Amino acid sequence: MFALTVTQLNKRIKDILENEVILEHICVCGEISSFSVTRGIAYFNIKDDDSLLSCVMFGCNQNFNLGDKVQVTGNVNYYVKGGKLSLSATKIELMGQGELYQQYLLLKQRLELEGLFDTNLKKSIPRFIKRIGVITSKTGAVLQDIINVTSRRNPTVDLVLYDTQVQGVVAVDQIVEAINFFSTYDKVDVIVVARGGGSIEDLQPFNDEAVARACFECKKPIVSAVGHETDFTIIDFVADLRAPTPSAAAELLAFDYYDTCDTFNSYIEHFNRQIERTYNEYAMMIANYVATFQDEVKDLVFRLEFKVKELLNQCENIVQSKIENSIYSVNILLNTLDKLNPINLLRSGYAIINKYKIRIKDYTKLKKDDIITIDTNTHEIKAQIIENKERV
Repeated sequence: MFALTVTQLNKRIKDILENEVILEHICVCGEISSFSVTRGIAYFNIKDDDSLLSCVMFGCNQNFNLGDKVQVTGNVNYYVKGGKLSLSATKIELMGQGELYQQYLLLKQRLELEGLFDTNLKKSIPRFIKRIGVITSKTGAVLQDIINVTSRRNPTVDLVLYDTQVQGVVAVDQIVEAINFFSTYDKVDVIVVARGGGSIEDLQPFNDEAVARACFECKKPIVSAVGHETDFTIIDFVADLRAPTPSAAAELLAFDYYDTCDTFNSYIEHFNRQIERTYNEYAMMIANYVATFQDEVKDLVFRLEFKVKELLNQCENIVQSKIENSIYSVNILLNTLDKLNPINLLRSGYAIINKYKIRIKDYTKLKKDDIITIDTNTHEIKAQIIENKERV
């Protein structure tokens, strides 16, 4: 059997489709599930209950919202290189909002009235996070983006994955189960619910009421990182914080370890400089106090020395005066004593009269013929009283 290459087969398919007259200038009705415009080229998907169709429109100057019902006019085109069929639109007409988007708006309005979006009830995100609980698919690129950003910013932050489907019918129950698990898991500081962008159908699990209520009742702070920046889901409004992308959530939660270390080191250096500056200021202040104290002590010692010398001089003068006065008084006494000294009196010619070795002071007691002794300065003379007559 002859085998075709992939390119050959795709070219044949392209020829068949583009030569089919019925596929030229056709009108297709559907609901907008994704819409973006880049440099005037609109890339969008329309869908119904069972199928999805990719579309492109060049020179587009219109904008549509998710859930809008539209009628698209154009030609079927088959892209050989990518093996992808799309509708090359020439006109888009708005027909109304889609049922899925209307359900989204009604649920959003009801939950908002119940207070599930109340900003006063939102939990604060910790400043320094050590462990993050991640709810996403283990096979998706989202998880790798979170790991790469977190490890780049802070290798000390741990990630705990709860693997879930992020689209499809089983995704809701798994996401609710994951939120409830982390709500009472003490080893995580914050929870991230994440998935990449997609159509409104792809993001439908995050517009589910059960997921919204589980998020609202969670005891841990939750960050919603679902879809791209322009994608809004119900969980974005209920969560304590919305991140535009999963990578942005990792940027928000993983504090910059190296920047924090640099900041901490700069604080230490600043603190050391402050300590050194304060030490030098106090050292200089103390040195000034010591110098002032020494000068005051020297001045005090000098004044005390002067006072002591002055007191000593005064004491010396007083003592000298006392001594001189004492010497003068002693001399007067000595002179007086000298004058009263019997020996000196005897030297002057006076004599002492004794009778029987008794000094005679009362001469009336001397009788005639009494024997007396006359003591002079140099002699002892014995004599006899011949006559004792009182002088008149």
